[in-house]
Amino acid sequence: MNNDIKKDSLNEKDFHRLDTQQKILQVAKGYEVPFTLSKEEALARLRAKIATQPVSLSKNNNVKKIIYWISTAAAIILISVGTWFFQHHNLITNVIAEKGTHKEYQLPDGSMVSINAESKMSYEKLQFTQNRYLSLEGEAFFKVQKGKAFTVHTSFANVRVLGTSFDVLARENAFKVSCVTGKVLVYSKDQSILIHPGESIILANNKLSKYQDQNIEKVSNWRQGRFYFENISLNLVFKELERQFNVNLILPESDNKFFTGEFSNNNLADALDIICIPMDLTYEIDYNNKITIRKKEH
Repeated sequence: MNNDIKKDSLNEKDFHRLDTQQKILQVAKGYEVPFTLSKEEALARLRAKIATQPVSLSKNNNVKKIIYWISTAAAIILISVGTWFFQHHNLITNVIAEKGTHKEYQLPDGSMVSINAESKMSYEKLQFTQNRYLSLEGEAFFKVQKGKAFTVHTSFANVRVLGTSFDVLARENAFKVSCVTGKVLVYSKDQSILIHPGESIILANNKLSKYQDQNIEKVSNWRQGRFYFENISLNLVFKELERQFNVNLILPESDNKFFTGEFSNNNLADALDIICIPMDLTYEIDYNNKITIRKKEH
């Protein structure tokens, strides 16, 4: 409700000179639809406001009743229409792939999205075919239907295409976009870079830079459960393993090791062996699926 209604109200003498319709308009003009309130709460506030209006019951009790019930009915209509509009025109669809899961999803325009573990995609359902705009946290691979501009918003930068296939990684401190087919425009506040098939963009030192990606064919292998790393921080590799198997790792103090290799999400012990053995590490799995990684003792 508008708390300033009294400021705009007439004094009691002038109010009583108005005809019934003018009195109703005067009482109702300060009301706003409170989307965050229930109907019961809104009506309670409405009745409290009406009770403070300068109407003398001794002079005209019927006018008071008319104002009360017409205003109440108007409030119900406004609240109902406002609630419907809020629910149907601001409906956000969230698509989430939890730890240990991948998700395939078809957008309203027919575009397909593969969503990696511990990732979230959000878009306005009723507006999507008009604006083709969505937000991403985590990693996803897109096969976009041809049409108007398609935009992926991330906390690092935005990605815009017309019709193409590409991979977007936007997680923690890592941002990478890889173009498989078509053209991909990546832009932030002060940078804009266009990439073609076989090229990738990364964010380093707050700057976007593109390069010819020799492993572009492996960029989206995670969709088949295979995860390739080339000279990647070992801690980041372990974080990916946690996501894919939905486990908790206790890691030794980091000594800035980097890993090149590939594991699959078919078998946890095999994945741990592939990572730990060349890194001179051992591991122990307890009954709660908590895994302790240790340096080998020599």
